[in-house]
Amino acid sequence: MDGELKADSAGNLQLNLALRDYLDYFLSAADQAGLEAVVEAMLADARGRLPEPALGQFIGLLGDYMDYKRASLALLQQPLSTAQQSTPDGQLVALQRAFEQLAELRRAHFSSAAAEALFGAEEAYGRYTLDNLALMARTDLSEHAKAQAQERLRAQLPEAMRASEERQAQAQALQVQTDKLWQDGANEEQVRQLLALTYDPPTVERVLDEQRNERAWQQRYATYQQELAALQANGLSATDQQQEQQRLRQRLFSAEDQHRVETYDAIAAKQQENQSPEL
Repeated sequence: MDGELKADSAGNLQLNLALRDYLDYFLSAADQAGLEAVVEAMLADARGRLPEPALGQFIGLLGDYMDYKRASLALLQQPLSTAQQSTPDGQLVALQRAFEQLAELRRAHFSSAAAEALFGAEEAYGRYTLDNLALMARTDLSEHAKAQAQERLRAQLPEAMRASEERQAQAQALQVQTDKLWQDGANEEQVRQLLALTYDPPTVERVLDEQRNERAWQQRYATYQQELAALQANGLSATDQQQEQQRLRQRLFSAEDQHRVETYDAIAAKQQENQSPEL
């Protein structure tokens, strides 16, 4: 079972992220078992875990949480306007507005203490991510100034998240270094020596294996693009071209890779569309 359900020494419900995990654990089964059955199972479990007044507090919170989930689903299903979808600035504004609306929705359904306990960490990281995206989009700052501003943003994260973010940034910087080595014609041993400065031997071998697989995949995709371009130059009808493209995908990629190929193709098509001159 994910999460936990506990009362404190005074018999009150403990509000924390583990409580949200507990709620989501049960509610995630609603599509299969039905919402009524899931709620009954959750309440039966809660009665065996909580004394009063924690049990009554939990029942009230459960009602608030279910109302919030319905309202948040309706909010997230609202379509973006064409203007919001068409430009990076519009997309960022839409993301920021959606974040604010969701935060407002949470505080309309929960007390300040409950909202902070259940969603505070998620909101802190979401705010950091949006501020970071806005920072990267600025054209009035040098790369050095952006890096300094990123450090200030990272310092505002909770300690656990800050440590995780720092590890992620370190891994990304190392990825950039290893990518450059490969591009410059380095061999695997040279890359291994660089990785060994940061990782232990088992992790070094795992990262090398991941990079080896990724490079092989990118080579297959480059071959696929070349053969696809040749197909598109053959004058086939749109239907025949689509069928041949599907055969090409199946020949070069495993079933697990098909979705990734479709995603890459969609990105390439969008880039080509954006580069085409308007008539």
